[in-house]
Amino acid sequence: QDASIGSDQTVNTYWQHIKEYFDERNTSGHFRSSDSLRQCWSTINTECQKWAGCLSNVARMNPSGC
Repeated sequence: QDASIGSDQTVNTYWQHIKEYFDERNTSGHFRSSDSLRQCWSTINTECQKWAGCLSNVARMNPSGC
Protein backbone atom coordinates (compact mmCIF):
# COMPACT_ATOMS: atom_id res chain seq x y z
CA GLN A 1 0.00 0.00 0.00
CA ASP A 2 3.03 2.29 0.27
CA ALA A 3 4.07 3.40 -3.21
CA SER A 4 7.30 4.91 -1.90
CA ILE A 5 8.52 1.44 -0.87
CA GLY A 6 7.21 -0.64 -3.78
CA SER A 7 9.26 -3.49 -5.14
CA ASP A 8 12.60 -2.07 -3.97
CA GLN A 9 12.30 -3.66 -0.53
CA THR A 10 13.76 -6.98 0.56
CA VAL A 11 11.50 -9.93 1.30
CA ASN A 12 12.26 -9.56 5.02
CA THR A 13 11.31 -5.90 4.96
CA TYR A 14 8.10 -6.76 3.10
CA TRP A 15 7.08 -9.32 5.74
CA GLN A 16 8.08 -6.96 8.54
CA HIS A 17 5.61 -4.42 7.12
CA ILE A 18 2.95 -7.15 6.97
CA LYS A 19 3.66 -7.97 10.63
CA GLU A 20 3.37 -4.32 11.66
CA TYR A 21 0.05 -4.07 9.82
CA PHE A 22 -1.13 -7.30 11.48
CA ASP A 23 -0.02 -6.14 14.94
CA GLU A 24 -1.93 -2.87 14.61
CA ARG A 25 -5.15 -4.74 13.85
CA ASN A 26 -4.70 -7.92 15.92
CA THR A 27 -7.46 -8.17 18.50
CA SER A 28 -6.97 -11.88 19.27
CA GLY A 29 -4.09 -11.32 21.66
CA HIS A 30 -2.00 -14.00 19.93
CA PHE A 31 1.57 -13.14 19.00
CA ARG A 32 2.67 -13.85 15.41
CA SER A 33 6.19 -13.38 14.09
CA SER A 34 6.77 -12.30 10.51
CA ASP A 35 7.93 -15.87 9.79
CA SER A 36 4.70 -17.24 11.25
CA LEU A 37 2.64 -14.89 9.08
CA ARG A 38 4.69 -15.88 6.03
CA GLN A 39 4.01 -19.57 6.73
CA CYS A 40 0.29 -18.94 7.22
CA TRP A 41 0.17 -17.07 3.93
CA SER A 42 2.05 -19.87 2.18
CA THR A 43 -0.54 -22.40 3.39
CA ILE A 44 -3.47 -20.19 2.38
CA ASN A 45 -1.91 -19.40 -1.00
CA THR A 46 -1.27 -23.08 -1.78
CA GLU A 47 -4.88 -23.99 -1.04
CA CYS A 48 -6.21 -21.02 -3.03
CA GLN A 49 -4.12 -22.08 -6.02
CA LYS A 50 -5.61 -25.60 -5.81
CA TRP A 51 -9.11 -24.09 -5.67
CA ALA A 52 -8.40 -21.84 -8.65
CA GLY A 53 -7.13 -24.87 -10.57
CA CYS A 54 -10.32 -26.79 -9.84
CA LEU A 55 -12.47 -23.85 -10.95
CA SER A 56 -10.40 -23.58 -14.11
CA ASN A 57 -10.92 -27.27 -14.85
CA VAL A 58 -14.68 -26.94 -14.40
CA ALA A 59 -14.78 -23.87 -16.64
CA ARG A 60 -12.92 -25.77 -19.39
CA MET A 61 -15.36 -28.69 -19.24
CA ASN A 62 -18.23 -26.59 -20.62
CA PRO A 63 -20.52 -29.55 -21.43
CA SER A 64 -22.86 -29.06 -24.36
CA GLY A 65 -26.51 -28.42 -23.53
CA CYS A 66 -25.97 -27.39 -19.90
